[in-house]
Amino acid sequence: MRCVRVWFKKMGMSRYVSHLDLMRAMTRALRRAKVPLWYTEGYNPHPYITFALPLSLGMESLCESMDMRIEGDSTNEEIFAMLKDNMPPGIEIIKVSDPVFDPKKITFGEFDIFFDCEGNSDKIVGLINGMLSQDELIVQKLGKKGRHKVLKDINLIEFIKDYSVSSFGERVKVSVILPAGSTTNVNPSLLADEIQKRADGIAYTLIRKQLLTEGMEQFA
Repeated sequence: MRCVRVWFKKMGMSRYVSHLDLMRAMTRALRRAKVPLWYTEGYNPHPYITFALPLSLGMESLCESMDMRIEGDSTNEEIFAMLKDNMPPGIEIIKVSDPVFDPKKITFGEFDIFFDCEGNSDKIVGLINGMLSQDELIVQKLGKKGRHKVLKDINLIEFIKDYSVSSFGERVKVSVILPAGSTTNVNPSLLADEIQKRADGIAYTLIRKQLLTEGMEQFA
C-alpha cells in the first residue's frame, strides 16, 4: 500500500459542484477506472481519499489535488492512464505524483481574478490600483464568536502578500497571494466583491492558480 497524489483542474460548470458532491464523483470515477484502491478495515470499509484544501463553491482551479492510497505495484503513469478518460465533465487530470508536502504545510494561495470591463479596462485598472495602494481596505469576513457565526471587519491590505494588476482587451486580471490554509484563510472573493461593488457591479471569474507553503514554495 502506498499514497499517491492526483492533480486535476476544476473548470467550467464543475466550479458549481460542492466539495461533498466532488468527493462522491471522484470516488465513482476511481471505481469506474478500476484503480486498485486501498480500503480501510473495520465494519464499514471505505477508500482512503483526502483533498488538500477544499475549493470554495463557484471558484475554478488549476491546482486541485487528491491523495489516495492504492494497493499493488501500479506506477503513477499507469494510474494517470486509468483516470484520464473517466473524469466527470469539467474535471481534467493533470498528473499523478508522489506526495512531497503535507497539506498542513499549505499557507498561501495564488489567485487570478478576471473582470469583464466592456471597454473600461483603463478605468478599472486605476480603480483597483488605487484601492490596493491604500493603508486600509476594510471588508467584512464571516467568523465565529463562541458557537455563533458573525461578520467581522478586517483590513484586507494586511493579508495581501503580493499582487499585480494587468489588462488585455476588455478584461482586467488581478493576481493576488492571500493566506490559504488551516490556520488563516482569506477568500479572494472578499477582494473581488469589494472591487465589483466599487466598479458598478462588473462581472468577475475567480481561479485558484497554485498553493504555496510558508516559504513560498509551490505545494507538491
